Amino acid sequence: MKSYQMLLFFLIVIAIYTGVNWFVFNRGSHALSETGYQPLFAWIYWLLAGSFVAGMVLERTNPGSFASAVSFVGSFWLAIFFYLLMSLLVIDIVRLFQYLTHLIPQEFLQNPLLPRRLFVLVAGAALFISLAGYINARIPAIRDISLDLSKGKDTTDSLKVVMVSDVHLGAIIGKKQAAGLVKRINAQQPDLVLIAGDLVDHNPDPVIMEDMGSIFETIQSTYGVYAIAGNHEFIGHAEKSISYFEKHGVKYLRDTLITIADKIQLAGRDDKDKPRFTGEARKSLQDILLNRKADLPLILMDHQPVEYQQAADANVDLMLSGHTHKGQLWPLSYVTNAMFENHYGLYQKAGSWFYTSSGYGSWGPPVRIGHRPELVVFQLKH
Repeated sequence: MKSYQMLLFFLIVIAIYTGVNWFVFNRGSHALSETGYQPLFAWIYWLLAGSFVAGMVLERTNPGSFASAVSFVGSFWLAIFFYLLMSLLVIDIVRLFQYLTHLIPQEFLQNPLLPRRLFVLVAGAALFISLAGYINARIPAIRDISLDLSKGKDTTDSLKVVMVSDVHLGAIIGKKQAAGLVKRINAQQPDLVLIAGDLVDHNPDPVIMEDMGSIFETIQSTYGVYAIAGNHEFIGHAEKSISYFEKHGVKYLRDTLITIADKIQLAGRDDKDKPRFTGEARKSLQDILLNRKADLPLILMDHQPVEYQQAADANVDLMLSGHTHKGQLWPLSYVTNAMFENHYGLYQKAGSWFYTSSGYGSWGPPVRIGHRPELVVFQLKH
């Protein structure tokens, strides 16, 4: 994507963000009329709203501790703002229902304290939900899944594969979370570790400055650590991120197929959005699998859960994806469910298995509502 296109996209996003913020601010300001708190509310509101924009800019230009702090405040505000907006939409739906039915007593609606009480209720609920979601995002679940990929052969061989996606290391998710991830991976005593894209949020500079790669060197895996590039690597500096982590023991599969210990084959695809940011097409799945060994099970990593029919037609045994975050903030899970054939969990199509992870980290707000982040442990009979 060219620089002027990125600038235009950024300006459009800021215009929409400002307009929607103005809508929420006006409703809050009206609720606080005649209380004397309007000026204080205005200062707090626009400082928080502006911190999100400032954080996005600082993350890309000056990824230091100040930038991380501003980015965290702005991103956390985004979750609060989202639930403020959702609450106001619900209130407007109730107002429309009341206009059509007149079911709510007028004396209740005409109470002069009602707007202030609603303001406290809505703001308090948005803050409480966001705080709960922040805590929830720090407590990943361990998902255990057993699959038979033996192709009908009589075998007792098995492989423990730990899969993680969407860690989004950067200005907000830092060294402490990276260390926690590696500790959880090692506790599973894996044979193989697979990272299904978006290991880096977009800017690798904070990752390099904090030397997070050295933590990944401590992963204990019999057959190593393999990764693919997700859309966020390509949004930022994919080659820089990949080169850095490869120096620390993470092997990236770039539209390639490998055989591991003559037990299983592993293929990895560059993200489908790669052409948008680099102008280069990714290889077709058919080309990647040209030298496939038919007698070995095949695992395919493709960051976005797309092109399922192609994978099923190619007799892929297991495809691993992430990207969706399962919506991250409820009720956005309904949106991702409508967008993707399988936005979360285990799914079978023809003779192929597919798994889409909710991811380990978070994008934007460090908040998850309605589901847990996860580490997935596959016990594969092969």
